[in-house]
Amino acid sequence: MGQKVNPIGMRVGIMKSWPSEWFAKTRRQGADFFVEDIQLRNFIEKSFPRAGISKVVIRKTAKEWEIILFATKIGALMGKNGEKMKSIEQKMKQKFWKDLKINVKEVRTPELSAKVMAEFIAIQIENRMPYRKVVKNTLAKIMEKGADWVKIQIGGRLNGADIARTENFIQGRVSLQTFRSDIDYHYMQAMTKYGVLGIKVWIQKGMQYSSVKKNLTKKINLV
Repeated sequence: MGQKVNPIGMRVGIMKSWPSEWFAKTRRQGADFFVEDIQLRNFIEKSFPRAGISKVVIRKTAKEWEIILFATKIGALMGKNGEKMKSIEQKMKQKFWKDLKINVKEVRTPELSAKVMAEFIAIQIENRMPYRKVVKNTLAKIMEKGADWVKIQIGGRLNGADIARTENFIQGRVSLQTFRSDIDYHYMQAMTKYGVLGIKVWIQKGMQYSSVKKNLTKKINLV
């Protein structure tokens, strides 16, 4: 079960907050909101490819939308005097015909973000760095920042081999099925001259024993 289920999705509502926060009055409105969320996330990924965005939270009300970006490189996202972010806001308003605002918040420890670390590994591998060296350095960086355990999986034509294979790199004790484990997970692809490599990163940041359901609607679970 732990190998097949997204560890973030199985904890939503238990100890993880929803990445999209809105309430639909009808089924049709819920379907429209769901499609808009996918389009919004795809638009952000295309506008800021591998820009160190750790998490995107979408909040919708009757009057306006609020998009919260948790990022490691705030200056690169905002641009000079915030001009880049203003232009992105304008494009999104024209595309979705909604009043919206984008807030950017800083991720203080990017090493504990699975998405940021997966992007780092993908960029290094695409620059023809040895994948074993890249993964071991990444494991060391994550463990230094206080992670309980880390698992990194890379699959594909590693080092240009004729037959694709999968390799796992683990530090610490892996407990994917424990619901109180605070696990961050992300999957990313690296485009190499030999083909596509799949990269999966699991990071456990600790254990939560207290009830989290009461606080899910009050605050966003930061990365």
